[in-house]
Amino acid sequence: MTVEFVARVPENTPPGQGVFLSGDGPELGEWRADGLRLEGRPDGTWHGRAAVEAGQRFLATLGRWRLVEGDGGSRERPERVVPAGADRVELAVAGWGRHAHHYHPDFRSRFLPQARTIAVWVPPGYDREPHRRFPVLYLHDGQNLFDPQTAFAGQPWWADEVADHEVRAGRVAPLLLVGVANTPDRLREYGPRPCGPGRADDLSRAYGRFLVEEVKPFIDSHYRTLDGPEHTGVGGSSMGGLISLYLCRWYPGVFGRCAALSPSLWWDRESFRLNLGVYPVWLGRCRVWLDMGTREGNTDEAATALVRRARRLARELERHGLRPGEGLWYEEVEGGQHNEAAWGGRLGRVLRFLFPAGGAVRTPRRA
Repeated sequence: MTVEFVARVPENTPPGQGVFLSGDGPELGEWRADGLRLEGRPDGTWHGRAAVEAGQRFLATLGRWRLVEGDGGSRERPERVVPAGADRVELAVAGWGRHAHHYHPDFRSRFLPQARTIAVWVPPGYDREPHRRFPVLYLHDGQNLFDPQTAFAGQPWWADEVADHEVRAGRVAPLLLVGVANTPDRLREYGPRPCGPGRADDLSRAYGRFLVEEVKPFIDSHYRTLDGPEHTGVGGSSMGGLISLYLCRWYPGVFGRCAALSPSLWWDRESFRLNLGVYPVWLGRCRVWLDMGTREGNTDEAATALVRRARRLARELERHGLRPGEGLWYEEVEGGQHNEAAWGGRLGRVLRFLFPAGGAVRTPRRA
């Protein structure tokens, strides 16, 4: 049936801001935040028409999930439902935005010299289901995940927007994203070195203890999390992708999901790949996403070398028992570059593979 939607929005809605509906079905955008654009009228109402079915869920937004309609007090409101037999649906928006982002600045460690900010995003449903617990994905370079003001070159991953879309569309299990900001010691924390020259500058083991013994207990005590490696992942890009692989190997009883986007496999002469068989037990407990863009190097030759390294690691992971499409997803991203926009652009597929809704592994096709 074709339904006319009529929305009344709060007086503090920014002038010139578009108003949208997002929800089930193609005409409501399949839960894209800017699914159906509404047209403003002189009387202050917003109108749109769509062919929908009774029972379809939807919400109003300002084109971003961080600006979804709330209860008027920055709390989440239940999804609306198209009633049976209606040819006109009126909705009054109480307010915009939900309190999904939580920041813990100046987070200090007894293992590392530098304090940093821990940023936490909670999924839709977190406020409305107070007895439910959720899996967690810990992500390095956390200042690049959500906020343009802190992201490198002003370009975040928009990880919150991606996750919100995937969760609402029913493709990804509701989960917490925990961004752990980097510091001036980034290379020392993310770059493991063997014994020998340079070992004294290696803070990667201390960084691992920081995550496992300090950050994770803090998150578990302040948020409703699910415990166990099958519910706990770690991920990042570039050097963050490399340290994620190491952390899963060092702590198989903690991290059972790994997102290694464009990992710096060249580090220490491919030491991670060459020593993969030293302690392979973690591979029987972990689900790994590994990828590399085909345009990541400064030259064509450098880009080809990066892809070859990733391909070699994928083969080694398979040889040690990770089954493609089940325990391992390896992807060479055509045209993919080495930047935040590229990594954020494929985060949805990463989440679909590592934390699929219902727990069943699914092919992470593009939405």
